[in-house]
Amino acid sequence: MADYINDIIDAVMDMAEATEPYAAIVRGPLPPDNGIAIYMANGTPNATFLNKRIVYDFVLTLNGKHARQQTVAAALNAIHTALTTTKTYPATDNWEICDIETVSLPSYLDREENNQYLYGSSIRVRAYVY
Repeated sequence: MADYINDIIDAVMDMAEATEPYAAIVRGPLPPDNGIAIYMANGTPNATFLNKRIVYDFVLTLNGKHARQQTVAAALNAIHTALTTTKTYPATDNWEICDIETVSLPSYLDREENNQYLYGSSIRVRAYVY
């Protein structure tokens, strides 16, 4: 994965952390117990310009687990709201996030044998790469 994509994912993680969820956000497809995880699901160049600058769209999964269903649902909803309603997104000299939108709202997926509720969701990040 190109370094700038990792940098963009890190920036999204920082934005999500700013909502002060119940646990630090880790990178990976499945969260640890009482945790939250973010992971690249897919992505593609949306547009390539003559100067070879690119607009990328990529989908990130945002999943959470917690012993209390209300806790995980509220945290994921707060993250989605914050990411999709901000009017200022991170930028560097190499890239900038143009928009973040919800693809799939946080929803109940399963209750594990250890009584952890698993919720899943996804967001689409649009970034311009210089």
